[in-house]
Amino acid sequence: MGWFGLAFAALACGVFLGSPGRAAKVPNRSCFRPVQSDITVYNFTLPDLLQTRNISLSEHEGKILLFNNYNHTGFEVLGFPCNLFGKQEPGGNGEEILNGIRHVRPGDGFLPNFPVFKKIDVNGANEHPLYTFLKQYCPPTRDEFADQTKLFYTPLRNRDIRWNFEKILVDRTGMPVMRYDPSTKPEDIAKDIEYLMAQST
Repeated sequence: MGWFGLAFAALACGVFLGSPGRAAKVPNRSCFRPVQSDITVYNFTLPDLLQTRNISLSEHEGKILLFNNYNHTGFEVLGFPCNLFGKQEPGGNGEEILNGIRHVRPGDGFLPNFPVFKKIDVNGANEHPLYTFLKQYCPPTRDEFADQTKLFYTPLRNRDIRWNFEKILVDRTGMPVMRYDPSTKPEDIAKDIEYLMAQST
């Protein structure tokens, strides 16, 4: 299932060099901070997974946000299913997606304990404006794209989300501060979240 995360953090990056033929990647990249912006993530409204209501991200104002599984007071995870990468989220509607989560992956009756939104495109011609906004401040963590036979969108752009489970950390002001590679585990982001929470109090 394709899930993407938003979270806020600002720490140093390390470079990992792969085998020949593999692009260099870093676990995270700091996002650029505009001098002044009238737009933040709080300006966006999206339908929930079952499309029973539209959720304004302003409902999460003042919280640090991450799209992955991490729970803490003053911190919120937001899930955005996407089917652009290897067609890994084929669910046609919210009920199918929830059943896939509950019974297949991860399975065992799992239900997300965070808001999950309607499936969206995070790249390409039908890219959701929320991701256009986020990516304009956050450079990619990888130079190269995945095998193009597994990418189901066009056109390819430099700042595109590279694969499922890429995450963007957003601070309490609604601005992105860090972008994480899909290979970065949630526990490796915890220190960045804790840093932001300490700075935000």
